[in-house]
Amino acid sequence: MNWEDIKEKVFSEMNFMKSRGFHYRMLLLTGGGIFVDGYNIIIISYGLAGIQKAFHPSAYLLGLIGLSVIIGNLIGALIAGYVVDRLGRKTIFILDLIFFVGFAILSGLVTNAYELLLARILVGLGIGLDYPIATSYLSEFSPVRSRGKYLIMNITFFNIAGVVATPIAYWLLSYGELVAWRYMLMSAAVPAIIVLLARLGTPESPRWLLIKGRKEEAKKVIERVIGKPLNDEAAKLLDSVQITPEHSTYYKELLTKYTRDAIFIGVFYFLFAIAFLGTSIFGPEFESGLHLPGEISSMVFWSLFVVGDIIAILLVDRIGRRPITLIGWGGMTAMMLALIILPKSFTIGLELAFTLFAMFQGIGPASTHMVYSPELFPTRIRATAEGWKQGVGRLGGVLTGVFFPAISLDEKLYIILIASALGFIWSFLLAKETKGKSLEEISERTHVNISNTQLLNKDTTNNFPFNTEHSK
Repeated sequence: MNWEDIKEKVFSEMNFMKSRGFHYRMLLLTGGGIFVDGYNIIIISYGLAGIQKAFHPSAYLLGLIGLSVIIGNLIGALIAGYVVDRLGRKTIFILDLIFFVGFAILSGLVTNAYELLLARILVGLGIGLDYPIATSYLSEFSPVRSRGKYLIMNITFFNIAGVVATPIAYWLLSYGELVAWRYMLMSAAVPAIIVLLARLGTPESPRWLLIKGRKEEAKKVIERVIGKPLNDEAAKLLDSVQITPEHSTYYKELLTKYTRDAIFIGVFYFLFAIAFLGTSIFGPEFESGLHLPGEISSMVFWSLFVVGDIIAILLVDRIGRRPITLIGWGGMTAMMLALIILPKSFTIGLELAFTLFAMFQGIGPASTHMVYSPELFPTRIRATAEGWKQGVGRLGGVLTGVFFPAISLDEKLYIILIASALGFIWSFLLAKETKGKSLEEISERTHVNISNTQLLNKDTTNNFPFNTEHSK
């Protein structure tokens, strides 16, 4: 019996149990951080005019301020992936929000544009730390039959943030642009504090504990999740295993051993970031240029995004990850093409295409990128892989924010069309189907270099991080 077989038996009850209150609580705790990120990215787009009046920054500096949270996300995610895989999920799960709250409040108290830029980058860094933790945590606790659903429900919090942030932004603008932007930026501290307090007492991931050799702690967490003692077979197997903690070179292992999957998810998210941030950060410009009703159009856009998420939640564990990914990219391509072709006087058609573009994002890449990144990689580098994906994707967002202000609306539409079409082709060629498989089966067993036959006929003590009579 090899190391992957042992882990599958130890986690079998967690993998195939029905959802319990614990799972819904973990969903709320991980989704809460993503809500805070979405709220931050979306609400600042409504405050840029006030920042312009307050500090008179150059167009370039104002663009950087608009992108500052995304820049911070990029840095934070790349750092956090390594840190979370090395030190564990639990500690950073608390510390990152403490960091975020402090700088969210400070960002509303700044006295010039450069202070604001720095504060917002640090805000983004704090929330960027959260993504690798959230996806790793949730995937490592979720039952196989509903893991895809939970991971998509997790990212749905980002889009719910869009629904919430839009009316709050318009309400705060009623107090005047010169003060409204300060209230907008500081208001993000409120949900962050609520989530932070709720996260206190969260257990460490049992999968991470086990690969670090802390099997007694892992056993206690498993029993807490399943609500009963571990079954006798799994308990005896766990007791008999002498575990040497798994070690990793993190990014080196990710980019050498898991090259194909790392490139797939990085390019996937890079293309999605261009399409998503192009239509969300520059949403007001799209609405103005296409003659759409501002506040109403924004609310419908984000509401249909959530509808797309709901469709993905219902389908991901039934028809699979790959089909809804292709439906999403294909629909995005078709709707963006419609925005280019339809006459600007056809307001109803343009509004329908613009908002359906949001829905297809929710059905496809906006949802499945959150499923693929934790499923394709093993526990020892799962957070590193999510950090890599977020870093590469946010780079796409930064490039979008830098170049989009300098080009026309029609040019923006063509770039998003190309990104959507390339996303479809890329996914058609490389997207895997992971429905119904345990994390060990997807990410661990696929990359084992020694066959089970060999394992049954020779001592593999030097090949795997355990030593037990079952290994002969």
